[in-house]
Amino acid sequence: MVYQIESKVIENIKLGEDGFKLVISAPKIAKNSQAGNFVHIQVNRFFYPLLRRAFSIYDVNPKKGTLEIVFKVIGTGTGLLSQKKKGDILNLLGPLGNIFSYPEKQDVSIMVAGGLGIVPVYFLTWDLLRKKHKGKIYFLYGAKDKEQLYCLADVKNLKKNPVKILYSTDDGSFGFKGYLDQLLKEVLKKEDKKKVKIYACGPEPLLGKLSHLAKQENLFCQLSLEVGMPCGMGTCMGCVVKYKKDCNSPVTFKRVCCEGPVFNATEVILE
Repeated sequence: MVYQIESKVIENIKLGEDGFKLVISAPKIAKNSQAGNFVHIQVNRFFYPLLRRAFSIYDVNPKKGTLEIVFKVIGTGTGLLSQKKKGDILNLLGPLGNIFSYPEKQDVSIMVAGGLGIVPVYFLTWDLLRKKHKGKIYFLYGAKDKEQLYCLADVKNLKKNPVKILYSTDDGSFGFKGYLDQLLKEVLKKEDKKKVKIYACGPEPLLGKLSHLAKQENLFCQLSLEVGMPCGMGTCMGCVVKYKKDCNSPVTFKRVCCEGPVFNATEVILE
């Protein structure tokens, strides 16, 4: 069920130069959200900018009735959101979208978090830990450089059995020097690919590489796509992605806000 609620800002935490983590009181949404879901936020009560902004849910605390989003200031909407203070009111729609297919205990889960793509896979990882998941979990977190690993402190808190954390930066300033898909390939060499389940979010070039890898190696891989969602309800068709169910199916289009944002990597065409 989707709720539209007036929500109070609990905390606005600055992450690095232009990143922020917003903690919001939204009990109904927090209680009913799962990893992959997103919320649509009206950033200004005076309808400027006119359209809501979509944000994947970073984490929830059902007992406290709170949810968290993480974002980077890239325009007017996120700029206004970055200025919110404790006690400010935001109008939220959520939870929206579909969710990841959760792994079984015998699976080897590999989370691939590229930059701010950390948001949905971080939620998935914590949700598995809260549910006392017994399977092996890798958490691969990468960005261009260390300064853009906005959620580094939070990720370090994941360092408990069964989570193995690996980092990468393009410039080698922290962790493995290279791209996340290269780090993923190193991990795959150590595991039975039939047991591997990959969950990823990040920039489209990264997801395109993972889609190709999944098709090439016949891997289970789900991608949470990062695209603009003007209406968030499937009406405007502004967030469509090319989709091909299998080699015998025609190319069609899927709405990321409704049929997604989570898709099987082998079924989307990312150029």
